[in-house]
Amino acid sequence: MAWRVAIGFAAVGLTVIVTNISTQQSAREAREKVRELLVQHEPLVRATESLAAAVSMYERAVIDQSETSTIAQQPVKAAAQRMTEAAADYQEAASRFSENDRPAPAFAGELNDFLKSGDDLLRTSVTRRSRMRDYWARFDTLETSLNAPQANAVRFAGAVFASEKLMDLSRTLASVREQVSAAASLSSPRSLQLIIASENAFRARLQQHSTELAKLHGQPWLDQVKRNFNSVVTGRRAAFDSIDTFNEQSVTFRDHAAEISGMVVTKLVEPARRALADADQLAVQASDRADRRLGWASGIAMLLLIGIAIVTVTGVTAPVRRLTEATRRLAGGAVRTRVVRGGVPELDTLAEAFNQMAEQLQQAQSAVRVHQLELEARVDERTRELNHLAHHDPLTDLPNRRHLLAHLDEAIDRARLRNGRLALLFIDLDNFKTINDSMGHAFGDRVLQAVSERLRMNSLFSRSFSARLGGDEFTVVCEEVDQLGDVERLSRSVLEEFQRSLSVHGRELRISVSVGACIFPDHASDSHALLRAADSALFRAKESGRNCWSLYAPQLLEAAASRFKVEQSLRRAVEQGEFELLYQPEVCFETLETHTVEALLRWRQPDGNVVSPADFFEVAEQTGLIADISDWALRTAIQTAAVWHSGPWPKTRVAVNISSQQLMSASFVSRLQSLLKQYQLPAQCLEIELTENVLQTGANTVATLKRLRELGISIALDDFGTGYSSLTSLERLPLTRVKIDRSLVSTIDTGGRSSAIVRSIIGLCHSLGLQVTAEGVERPAQLGALLNDRGVQVQGYLVSRPINAATVPVFIDQARAHLEQLMIGAPAPVHENESNTTRLRTLRASTARGARSGRPPADEK
Repeated sequence: MAWRVAIGFAAVGLTVIVTNISTQQSAREAREKVRELLVQHEPLVRATESLAAAVSMYERAVIDQSETSTIAQQPVKAAAQRMTEAAADYQEAASRFSENDRPAPAFAGELNDFLKSGDDLLRTSVTRRSRMRDYWARFDTLETSLNAPQANAVRFAGAVFASEKLMDLSRTLASVREQVSAAASLSSPRSLQLIIASENAFRARLQQHSTELAKLHGQPWLDQVKRNFNSVVTGRRAAFDSIDTFNEQSVTFRDHAAEISGMVVTKLVEPARRALADADQLAVQASDRADRRLGWASGIAMLLLIGIAIVTVTGVTAPVRRLTEATRRLAGGAVRTRVVRGGVPELDTLAEAFNQMAEQLQQAQSAVRVHQLELEARVDERTRELNHLAHHDPLTDLPNRRHLLAHLDEAIDRARLRNGRLALLFIDLDNFKTINDSMGHAFGDRVLQAVSERLRMNSLFSRSFSARLGGDEFTVVCEEVDQLGDVERLSRSVLEEFQRSLSVHGRELRISVSVGACIFPDHASDSHALLRAADSALFRAKESGRNCWSLYAPQLLEAAASRFKVEQSLRRAVEQGEFELLYQPEVCFETLETHTVEALLRWRQPDGNVVSPADFFEVAEQTGLIADISDWALRTAIQTAAVWHSGPWPKTRVAVNISSQQLMSASFVSRLQSLLKQYQLPAQCLEIELTENVLQTGANTVATLKRLRELGISIALDDFGTGYSSLTSLERLPLTRVKIDRSLVSTIDTGGRSSAIVRSIIGLCHSLGLQVTAEGVERPAQLGALLNDRGVQVQGYLVSRPINAATVPVFIDQARAHLEQLMIGAPAPVHENESNTTRLRTLRASTARGARSGRPPADEK
C-alpha cells in the first residue's frame, strides 16, 4: 500500500513536475508575448498623442487666421507641418506591425483632405474680405455721387425742396449701410429681408423723386446714381454669397476636424486593445493546457491525491480567471483595472506584467488629459488677456473709449432709475505737444502714465470712473452729482490736483490741464451727446487761456458745429482749388507810380460767395490747413509776378502775407529760394509781410528774417500801430517797410490825435531808413492829410479795390492819370499849418505841369 501510495505519489509527483514544467513554459511564452506587445505598442501610443495634439493645433490655427483681418500664413504652415510630421511618426510606428495586425488603416488621404479643406477655408476668407471691400467701395461711390449736388442746392430757386429729397435718400442709404454692417459681421445674425427692404425703400424713393431730381440736377446725374445703386446691390449679393460660402466651409472644416480627432481617439488605440486581447487569448490557452495536464495527472491520482489536485487546480485557475476578467475590463476602457497578484509564480509574473501595461496605458491617458487641460487653460488665459486689452488702454491701463461708452450707458441708466444726475469731465493736458517735442515721446508716455496714476490715487475720484480717450485726453464719470456746484467743485479739484508737480522718471514736472464738463440730463440724454458736449466745453476752456474749466452751454455745440463745417469746407477748398488771389496796388503820389501790389487771399465757394481770410483763418490755423493754403498763395503770387516781370511790368514787386507756421518752418527759406529759381523771379521783386505777433517768436525768427534780407527779399511790418506794436521791433528786426494800420488812418482827417501819431510814425521810420505805407485810405480828405508828408505810399479803396491778376497791367498803364485826378481832388486839411498847405499846393502844381509836359513831377524839398 505504501509502495503503491509511494508509486502513486511518485507518479503524481512526476505528473506534477511534468505539468509544472509545461505550465511554466506556457506561462513564459505568454509573458514574453505580452511584453512584446507592450513594447511594440508604447511608441504607437506616444505617436497617437502627438497626432491628436497636432490636429487640434492645426484646426485652431486655421480658425484663428480665417477670422482675423489679415491672414498670416506662417502659423498655419507651422501647424500643418507639425500635423504631417506627427502622421508620419504614427505611420512609422504602425508599420512595425504585420499586415494582419496593422493597428489602423492608412489615413494619409483623410489628413490631406483635412489640409485641403483648411486651405480652402483660408482662400474663401480672403475672397470674403475682398468682396466686402469691393462692396464698401461701391457704396462709397454711390454716397459720393448722391451727395455731389447738395453743396449747390440751397442757392437756387426750388433747390431747397431737392435738398430735402436728397437728405431723405441719404438717410435711407444710411439705413442700408447699418443693416449691411450688422449682417456682414460673422458674429451678428443675418437680416437679409431687412437689407432688401431698405434697398427697395431707397429704390422706391429714388423712383418717386426721379422727375424732380432729374429736373434739378440733370438726368445724367440721376442715371449715374441708379447705376451706382444697382452696382451696390450686385456687390452686396456677391459679398453675402462669399460670406455664406465661408460659413458653410467653416462648418465643414470644423466637422472634418471633429471626424479626424474622433478617428485618432477611437481607431488608433485599437492596436493596444488587440494586444490586450492577444494577452487574454494567451492566458486562456495557458489555462487550458494547464487544465488538461492537471486533469491527466488528477485522473491518475484521482483517489490518492484528490485534495492535492483540487488545491493545485484552484491555485492555478483562480489567478487565471482574475487575469482574464481584468483583461476584458481593460479592453472595455477601464484603464484603472488591476489584477490581484498571487498563485503560481508564472501567473503572478503575468499578473505583474498586466498591471504594468495597465499602469502605462493609464499614464498615457492621463498625459493626454493633462495636455488638453493645459491647452484649454492657455486658451482661457489668452481670452482674458485679449478681453482686457479690448477694454483698457495698453499704455496707462485705464479703461479705453469702448469701456467708457459701455460704462457711461450703464451710468445713464442708473441715473434715470434714481432720477438723478451724473457729470462727465473731459481733461486735456496743456501744451503736451511741447513735452513730446522737447523731451521725446518716451518721456511723454511716462507723463501720461503719471497722470493716469494721479487720477486713480485721487480720493475725490475714488468712486468715479476714469478713462483715457487717446492722446492726452482723459475722462472722468462722476455719478454722485446733485447740483451744479458739485460739478464746479470737481472741476476745480482737478485743476488743483495738477498744480502739484508730477514725478516723472526722476524729474519734477509741472503741468496744467484744461477741463470741460457737462451734466446728464441737463445737457444731453445719451452717451455720445454727452461726449460731444464735454468736448465743446473743453474747447471753450482751451480758448479761454488754458488751465481753467468750462461748463457746457448749447451755443458751444453750435460753435463747434460751425467750426467743423468750415473745416470740412476748407479741406474741400484745398483739394478742389477754390482759392484765388486778388491784388491791391500801393502807389506813390510823388512819382505817380505803382511800386507794389499786395496779394490778398480770397475763397470763392461753389455757390459764388467770396469769403475773406478773417472768416476762416483761425480754423485753418487750428486744423493745420494754413500751411497748404499759405504755400499755395506764395507759389501763385511768385508765378504771377514772374509773368508780369517778363512782360507788361518789368518793375514788378508783389507783397505776400506769411503765416507764423510758415515762417517757423525749417524749410521756409529753402522753399522760397526754390520757387524764385523755378519761376526765374529776382528776389528784389518779392516783399514778405508779417504781423508783429508773428515776429514775437524769438531769435530763430530774427535769424530767418536776416537770411531773407541776405537774399534781397524785402520785409514789411504789417498793421503797425495796433496790438502789441513796440518800437523795439523797429530796432531789432531787419525791416525795409512799415505799414501803418487802417485804424489810425481812418481818423487822420477828423482832427484827433491820429494825425499827430501817424506823422510821428512816418518821421520815425524815415529816420530809421524805412519805407512807409498807409493802409485803408478810402476818402480824399485822408489822402490830403497824407500828402503833407514825403515818401508815404498809399493803399486803399480810394486808390483801387483789390483786382485780379489780369487787371493789374491795365491799372499800371492808367495809374498816372488816375493818381493825378486823386491828387487834384484831395482837399487840404483845415487844421494843418501853412507850410504843409504850401507843400500840398506846390505838389499839385508840379503834378499839373508834369501832366502838361508829359514828365513826372520833381521831388520837392
